[in-house]
Amino acid sequence: MITRLIIRRLFFLVLVLFGLSLITFTLSHLVPADPARMIAGPRASKSAVEKIREDYGLNDPLPVQYVNYVKGAVTLDFGRSFSSRRPVSEDLGRYLPATIELGLYAFLIATVVGVPLGVASAVKRDSWIDHFSRFISISGLALPVFWLALMAQFFFFGKLGWLPDGQRLPNSVDPPRSITHLYTVDSLLTGNWETLRYSMEHLLLPVLVLAYGSLAVVTRMVRGGMIEVLNQDYIRTARAKGLASNEVVRKHAMKNALLPAVTSLGLQVGLLFSGAFLVEIVFSWPGVGRYAVDAIQAVDYNATMATTLVIAAIFVLVNMFVDILYLFLDPRIAL
Repeated sequence: MITRLIIRRLFFLVLVLFGLSLITFTLSHLVPADPARMIAGPRASKSAVEKIREDYGLNDPLPVQYVNYVKGAVTLDFGRSFSSRRPVSEDLGRYLPATIELGLYAFLIATVVGVPLGVASAVKRDSWIDHFSRFISISGLALPVFWLALMAQFFFFGKLGWLPDGQRLPNSVDPPRSITHLYTVDSLLTGNWETLRYSMEHLLLPVLVLAYGSLAVVTRMVRGGMIEVLNQDYIRTARAKGLASNEVVRKHAMKNALLPAVTSLGLQVGLLFSGAFLVEIVFSWPGVGRYAVDAIQAVDYNATMATTLVIAAIFVLVNMFVDILYLFLDPRIAL
């Protein structure tokens, strides 16, 4: 069952990436701009611009450009970036780990805090913790992430001076020796405690801002699922048999109530990536979101398409993992 699910999802991944590549390629080339002229500069001669077009294959017909791009993307060769002049795969290897580190910690906070908060809110309805969780849910969904980022930066850096305003490390601190390219993990593995402290300080503010929206969704989903399950007949039967309230919640209610929350957690990956674009701009975070925004502004076809495909692949793979987790949480789904 799991093998068949993985094969089906991988086939779906291929279709999604093909569709996204076609849509992104089409939209990128509809922009009324000349990337060769932007690369060469406004004072470059016509021959220099033509030379750049030839070097980057911009003189080829659009169908030929698309086919050549797809052939390269299959081997993870996304061409050269128009703006950085480096291979796009090299740029992604440089910027993607920063976004993964940011999104990973935000996802952990949304899960570790959101699930218990949603459960406690459902079990103790109309208590102070229920009102608090509903405030988190409403405000997290209503407040734009870029506004939260600006306000957090204004208060905690500008007014209080407690936390840095952005970037992964201070300019005077060297990154740790690269192993996973995640600064906190690499600092732990190499025993570089000073760099670990600096990297955690720089992570804290953007991670909390990015996690807030996902935390609101997870809390709301878990609360709604728990309230529905706690009103089921089998829960009342378990309580009638004399089981302790904590045991009823832990063994009988949570597993069924978490099914919709697991789906929500999988979807939060897309929300975290979309939020990361804005958070990285505000906090000058050198991640793939900021790289993608710069690529769009520079009409960098190769970098824009590669970023879209990589994020889409991560999103589909995470949701495939969520589907597999579903089978373990509720074996009846396999039927």
